[in-house]
Amino acid sequence: MTVDPPPDADDEDDLGEEDGPDTTPTGIPQDMVELLEETADLAEPVEETTGPDGTTYRVAGRPFAWASGLAFEAQLGPDIASAALRTPDVMPSPRGPGWIRLAPAVIEDHAADRVVAWFEMARRIAAGRIVKPDGSRRH
Repeated sequence: MTVDPPPDADDEDDLGEEDGPDTTPTGIPQDMVELLEETADLAEPVEETTGPDGTTYRVAGRPFAWASGLAFEAQLGPDIASAALRTPDVMPSPRGPGWIRLAPAVIEDHAADRVVAWFEMARRIAAGRIVKPDGSRRH
């Protein structure tokens, strides 16, 4: 019986992914900003500002989401935020009412799906708040 030696840390794993903290074996980024860059609609009117505390996403200058490392926050409004708080790894955000914070230990499929869905919802809500010069709303 032959036993294979353990793989070196520099070797690729069986799934073809490089070893390291930035992705899971399924290839899901382990950084919320990177996850959003790969999966969310960041086109105009979304504005991104990156600073030492993370990346803030805005529409018309108003923040609607924030991400850094394994943490993601979004302004979903009180009703949707209330429902989201019953989801694993979600807590109220210190940013205020209607904001939630998702901070999983690992970004797995379900967490990634929630982040993208909540980002898109928060973006649509924020874009609906844009008021045109004539007083009408942009949808």
